Amino acid sequence: MKVSRIHTAIGSDIGNKRRNNQDNGLAALGVYVVCDGMGGGVGGERASGLAVKHLAALASKPARDRADIEATLQAAQDDTLELGDELGGVAGTTATGLVSPRIPSDDAEADGRLDPALWYVINVGDSRTYHLDRRPDGISVADSICQVTTDHSQRQEAIDSGLMLPEVANATIPRNIITQCVGSPDGIDPDFFAVDPVGRFVVCSDGLHSLVEEHEIGEICEANPDPQDTVTALITAALDAGGDDNVTVIVVDIDADEAQAGQSAETANPAMGSPKEPWHASKLDRGEDLGTISDITLDGLRT
Repeated sequence: MKVSRIHTAIGSDIGNKRRNNQDNGLAALGVYVVCDGMGGGVGGERASGLAVKHLAALASKPARDRADIEATLQAAQDDTLELGDELGGVAGTTATGLVSPRIPSDDAEADGRLDPALWYVINVGDSRTYHLDRRPDGISVADSICQVTTDHSQRQEAIDSGLMLPEVANATIPRNIITQCVGSPDGIDPDFFAVDPVGRFVVCSDGLHSLVEEHEIGEICEANPDPQDTVTALITAALDAGGDDNVTVIVVDIDADEAQAGQSAETANPAMGSPKEPWHASKLDRGEDLGTISDITLDGLRT
């Protein structure tokens, strides 16, 4: 794949019960990341704002590899630690989303074209990045929804370790006890995933996924082909479900060029209207980058 078209939308809402919006997001130049701040009062808003400031500097780079992203997150970590010291506590923020290894060319701002190759999905904390397949006609496939990231939370650790079944962990461990955030005195260990960028990505704070079930997110995506309509509908669903937190959503649609779209159509499942080959994401090991993916990592691709 050498040419794609990208269409994006971003939206945020303070919610029904909060006094200020501690979420921030960036959707520009191949960097699509949501940051959900914490720290009380303006501390969370400032923390997420610091992360977005550094991510915006990353977005201005013509090319960025894993080392660049790690350095960006570490700079945000250092600044947020200083913010915590200033406020006399701990300020922090999540950070998750989709990052292209190259900035789009100048004309991409006009027509959305770029060479996607493999992209990164990054994650620190419990905001989430999802993926859905899209049919050749541009409709997302609801039941193809896949949570790419894994929450850095006590609840998820209890599930992953086998100590608790998901339903027990969900009922007994508060969702907002996270084990990593940018600004943590214990440092950060971001997750990196290598992903095929074609399809629809939904990047969101927990103000969405804590209130709207995954299958509902998929159904809303299928019902709304336009990214901005999808963002609006997802935020509305979170507010209708209680809106007890800030909610921020980015939708990124990336399409193959017409020739490849035609090839996909030829291999599509007539009943589903989606390609037979499943979409894949692969978690990168420490020190592993898009250009040095090992055979073991490739063999470990998960749907």
